[in-house]
Amino acid sequence: MTKKGLLSVFVMFAVVFTSFAQKSSELVYTDVAEFATLINQGFSNTEMTYSRIPADLKGQTRKDLWDLGLNSAGIAIRFSSDAKAMGVQWTLLNNFKMNHMPGTGIRGIDLYTLVDGEWRHVGTAQPNGKESRNLFFKNGDGSEREYLAYLPLYDGVEKLAIGVDSTATLSAPKLETFNSGKPIVFYGTSITQGGCASRPGMAYSSILGRWFDCEAINLGFSGNARMDRSMLEAIKRVDAQKYVIDCLPNCTQQIIKDSSYHFMSTLAKERPEVTIYMVENIGFTDRHVNQRTAKDLVEKNQLWYDLYKRLRKEGYKNVKYIPAKGLVGADDEHSVDGAHLTDLGFLRMAEGLKKHLK
Repeated sequence: MTKKGLLSVFVMFAVVFTSFAQKSSELVYTDVAEFATLINQGFSNTEMTYSRIPADLKGQTRKDLWDLGLNSAGIAIRFSSDAKAMGVQWTLLNNFKMNHMPGTGIRGIDLYTLVDGEWRHVGTAQPNGKESRNLFFKNGDGSEREYLAYLPLYDGVEKLAIGVDSTATLSAPKLETFNSGKPIVFYGTSITQGGCASRPGMAYSSILGRWFDCEAINLGFSGNARMDRSMLEAIKRVDAQKYVIDCLPNCTQQIIKDSSYHFMSTLAKERPEVTIYMVENIGFTDRHVNQRTAKDLVEKNQLWYDLYKRLRKEGYKNVKYIPAKGLVGADDEHSVDGAHLTDLGFLRMAEGLKKHLK
């Protein structure tokens, strides 16, 4: 081989080595409490730093519901950095797994950066154990940027630290974002919580938060959005611009009959300045062949709409209704299992809700 050829091979290997040299273990990690701003939480008195239900409601909350409240769904951090490489180190509460949802959505952490006034996805730190550590990106140019990181959707976080290259800095966010008015509160089911998004930033509440440039509080509780009185108490504590009630998939017809009037009328009465949106049950795809599903969907949505008409007739003008039609498209290609959403479904859901919420 000629000297020129050897030089070319050397350069090639040098480039490859350089591009892969930056590992998560080589970064300098700092606990986010020292520099970051926590958003999308809603309550300051939670049991864990990154959990979602006020601690004083623990005794009034069903155990299954409380445990789901320890998941960090929707919660995010904001910060600035001039990092050329960035990673994250986090301790999971459960290291939870599911067959129909990617681990990156359940347990991963999602990073966005601000580009020309819009939040753009940068990368997702893949979980690799209860004690996880992974890269977001490397080979950056060292420019000062604004960052947004979403925490896991279906697991809790006990410890969280951001890692950067040794010459980089980490600081509080320098630009005012997520400050255009009060937050939007989303109360609902596993779909609201984020099942089965491929990564945390794709939950529909988080998408809408980025679009509306405001905090979006995710009170989605898988299988447990049953209009509990403890959840009513939690929701009405939040000084919000809007409440979105999307709980029908977890409610039987009897729950709607027994609990919905008290839940909705109390919320509307105690927060008359806040618009409350009642979202219909989106269509499960087996309704085309499963007669019981089809019948139940129609009857639950009718009970929900009848409640809406009653509330309006009684003078609750801050209550509005969002039909299911058009929320996830008309082709039934929105789900992973006939009910829970893919990223396509979440994007469609966010677009459908945006038309009503804006």
